[in-house]
Amino acid sequence: MIRNYSMLAAGLLAALAPALPALAQKAKPIYCSAPQADLNKPIIWGTDCRVSDDLGLSFGGCDQAADDGAAHTRVLRAGNWVDIQDDLRKANPLQLFHDRVRSIRDEVKNTAAAARSIYFDGAAPEDQVKEATADVIPSLQKATKDVTDATAAFKAMQASGRKPLDAAAQVGLDRALARLEDADRSLTDTTAALKSAVSPDAFKVLWDAQLALEQAAEWLDTEPAPRALSPIAYDAKTKCFALFGGDHLDYMTNDTWVFDPAKQRWEHRHPQTAPPPRANHTLTATGNGKVRLSGGFTHNNTDIWYMGPLYQLRDDGDWVYDAAANTWTSLAGQSGVAPDQREYRTMACFLPQGFIEADGRPDAAANEAKLKALPVNTWVVMDPPLKPRVNRDWGSACIAPDRDVLLRWSGGHCAHCGSDVPMYHFATNRWELPFPVEFCLGQCYSNTSYPTGFNFNRRPWVSGHTYKAFEYDPVARLMVFVGHNPWSYLFDPAAADWIGRTGKPDGMSYNSSFYTLTCCQTPEGIYCWTARGEIFGFDAKVRVWQPVKLSGERLPGSAVDHCGMGYDSRRDRLICFPTAYGRPFTGQAFAVDRKSGAVQRLDPSGMAGATAIPSFLRELVYLPDADLMVDVGSTLPADSSGIRPTPAYDCAANKWVALTVAGPSPAGKDGRNVSAGAAYDAKRGLIWATDTRGQIYVLRLDASSVAREDL
Repeated sequence: MIRNYSMLAAGLLAALAPALPALAQKAKPIYCSAPQADLNKPIIWGTDCRVSDDLGLSFGGCDQAADDGAAHTRVLRAGNWVDIQDDLRKANPLQLFHDRVRSIRDEVKNTAAAARSIYFDGAAPEDQVKEATADVIPSLQKATKDVTDATAAFKAMQASGRKPLDAAAQVGLDRALARLEDADRSLTDTTAALKSAVSPDAFKVLWDAQLALEQAAEWLDTEPAPRALSPIAYDAKTKCFALFGGDHLDYMTNDTWVFDPAKQRWEHRHPQTAPPPRANHTLTATGNGKVRLSGGFTHNNTDIWYMGPLYQLRDDGDWVYDAAANTWTSLAGQSGVAPDQREYRTMACFLPQGFIEADGRPDAAANEAKLKALPVNTWVVMDPPLKPRVNRDWGSACIAPDRDVLLRWSGGHCAHCGSDVPMYHFATNRWELPFPVEFCLGQCYSNTSYPTGFNFNRRPWVSGHTYKAFEYDPVARLMVFVGHNPWSYLFDPAAADWIGRTGKPDGMSYNSSFYTLTCCQTPEGIYCWTARGEIFGFDAKVRVWQPVKLSGERLPGSAVDHCGMGYDSRRDRLICFPTAYGRPFTGQAFAVDRKSGAVQRLDPSGMAGATAIPSFLRELVYLPDADLMVDVGSTLPADSSGIRPTPAYDCAANKWVALTVAGPSPAGKDGRNVSAGAAYDAKRGLIWATDTRGQIYVLRLDASSVAREDL
């Protein structure tokens, strides 16, 4: 009966819904996807508006070949698009101040990374304050002084009259000065807070300072900040182009800009209110000095599942912008919001602050005690309080020993496709997210179709997959990613960000190279094994890949996802385990002397038994004390007790063995995990692994007591 009454009530509500006030009905979000880009074009996600062969404006989108990743202002001249960014910069009286403020912002961002490192390392609160006093507060004080000096320079310029500003530029300067005041206040408050505790609240205020500096710099710039899917409309009455909002890929905005082609100049408008932030909307000039805005999408901030929708429609009716009055009006009776907003994703797993606030203060002492008490020869699940999302599939992880972190760079295809590199802190069992997650619009979940080059924050996207196409170089103290042609991209864990790129040689730049380039860390730097059976070493001093001259046996090439390469530190050699894609593993191994380049076929004993390894040796970990190369990503068929033995290569005996390791293996119940990432932690003598959902596994392998059998 209750069920029938419920159905009757639901029917009555449905019938009455059209008569209910709009505010009483909670509309369900309409999820959507972003449009895919044609990656064969140099500029993707951009917009142009062509009126005639000599009148047109193009702006926005990613330039896949540009050093800053952004497509800048272009105009039509005799039917050809001409980039005028340099001319705009030269004509902007505030451009040098923009560069100066942006530099201060970089100081603050790097200081925030240093502060997060202290926090996630998990020392006692009083020791964290000492570290912050020595390493962070001086940088904050310098940044505060730099803000003060920049503000004084602005005001001195105004007082001198050397660079008189028109009304629009003056508005921009005044607003920038206001944001500099906000930054000054936030930096001062952060400094005061860190003298008492390195706390989540301090990071909130420090983030406010970074945002204030970014916006101040933007409002001093010669053109709008980079954006994607932001249409342009030309109004014949005002003879100007209008632009509103767009997607910065980490946030969406709702700023309003007008470009005057006669003056060749952008003007940042600041209406009292504006439509909420969005991208992929339409702008249509009505011909009477007004522009009509329709639709668009914003972030999906509900729980996002595997291949789930990342966006939802802005279903708030049409809006009209009156250029002369500088006002936005909703035709559906909606209330506007403050202009110049940034709308970030709100899920905790997509924001640095979410990981900072997860589960209280990181405690290294408690976690290290837990690690010391680990049982031997048993995988243990660490279960960090907040894990990176969405699926981090088809990729690996690497260790930065000097930073005591595991770097996770994984995704592509139909999995996570951002630019972020989550860092797992061994000392405290906590993940750190270095910056808000960015997504590459309609390329998300595509079949290995990802942009090359930088995004708007000068960060690369994952390749179709990352596999083992990256490694941490302990000499350069950088993670090097080689999955895009023709570049290697550099991630600095100290700055918690990508810092640039360097070229790749032809031997490492071939079609779909990300599938087969296999990297390996050694104390002397990293090495890369290619599909052609070549080896390249990374020269950390000049940040260039150099070919290794090989001799002796011919080294087979690496293949998709199947092959592994490890470093045998006792003998100073690389060991390569080649496997043809789609075929069983033969059990064969090749040694490459690191100094001479001599290649030797090893023909290990147990090769016949090694064919049971499920062709997945990507995640190899070498244990110097045990002299074993352990395959973490796969396991052998279950024995009579139900345990799936772990395959390992005995370097001294040149043979394959099976180890009996208990606990939940990161290789998974099927014995093959293409999304596992593993590394050896020499500091603690532990093997660490992670999976697609950011779960962490740890193993203390005792070679003297682990049960083993020859294969």
